Amino acid sequence: MSLGLPERRSDERFPTMLEGWIRDTKSRARIGCSVWDLSQSGVRLVIAGSAEIPLEFELEIPEAGAAATTRLVWTDGTHYGARFTS
Repeated sequence: MSLGLPERRSDERFPTMLEGWIRDTKSRARIGCSVWDLSQSGVRLVIAGSAEIPLEFELEIPEAGAAATTRLVWTDGTHYGARFTS
């Protein structure tokens, strides 16, 4: 019996501690972030302080040599969930 919320993700997520950049695709402005969870289809990001996160953005993870176009799905003001669109 599960007492928590049902899992809605289609792909297994993996905890990470990577640093990344959110880059607005229109203004090219960058916001630093931490990548806490990563799966084949999405990511959970943590941002210190307040920030205006665009609905669609490019996520860069230099340490992993990765970049992907993403779409914001949810936020609680500190944690941000996004799915990969490319």
